[in-house]
Amino acid sequence: MKKALILLLTLTLGASYSFAQEENNLKNFRFGLVASPSLNWYKPEDAKKLENAGIKPGFAWGLQMEFRLNKVASLATGLQVQYDRGYMNFIDTANFLFDTQDESYLALEDTAGKTFVGYKLNNRVYKTNYVTLPLYLKMKTNEIGMMTYFGEFGLNSSFRLKSKTTDGVTQYSAGNPSSTLTDMDNTKDMNLFRFSLHIGGGAEYNLSGTTSLVFGAAFNYGFSNVFQKESEYLGSSQITSSTWTPFKQQATANNIALTVGILF
Repeated sequence: MKKALILLLTLTLGASYSFAQEENNLKNFRFGLVASPSLNWYKPEDAKKLENAGIKPGFAWGLQMEFRLNKVASLATGLQVQYDRGYMNFIDTANFLFDTQDESYLALEDTAGKTFVGYKLNNRVYKTNYVTLPLYLKMKTNEIGMMTYFGEFGLNSSFRLKSKTTDGVTQYSAGNPSSTLTDMDNTKDMNLFRFSLHIGGGAEYNLSGTTSLVFGAAFNYGFSNVFQKESEYLGSSQITSSTWTPFKQQATANNIALTVGILF
């Protein structure tokens, strides 16, 4: 009886030691670099005012970190620089004043002593840069051959840096000529923060030890307004002090992104 108990205890301790060794072979913290080309589009809230005009390519890159919770689950985060793009048609009337000397948007209250012209905005391409903090729950399989497969979901929280636009416009002058205004500073018209839900998956290819090549795909679904609700410069009526009302704008940003990177 004693010999059986000693044998059982020995086997239990041996199994515990083997499991501990297996756990120790998995790093509790990993980090690396990732790059993510993407296809981006804006989804307007009111189709009578704004219309999605197509998909634009975007890009993101940055640091990824993973904190292991157990053998199959990790908390993934990091810091990314994101180059977001969008393309919108303006269905409802949207007018603005253009400072011909500074070549910039001009608010109605700042027109004193300025030389300006009026434009009707027809379409606009947005180029907005963000710093993004991702926070995902990442679920992984055991290693199959040299591959490990994963799925992840979570939240992207983004802080706006700057925004530039390319505007297709019609000038309020004789003949109403159409033209394009490029490299316009639109930062004040974009919300400071942006949030999106993230769902994706992919695989890791083991190169050596704990170093792996990572590749995957994800859908990022925006649920916050990317614009200031009332524009700083756009008016939804004629360009006069008596009839001017701020243009109301609301849309979310979505993208499908591919990811490739390396984790150590």
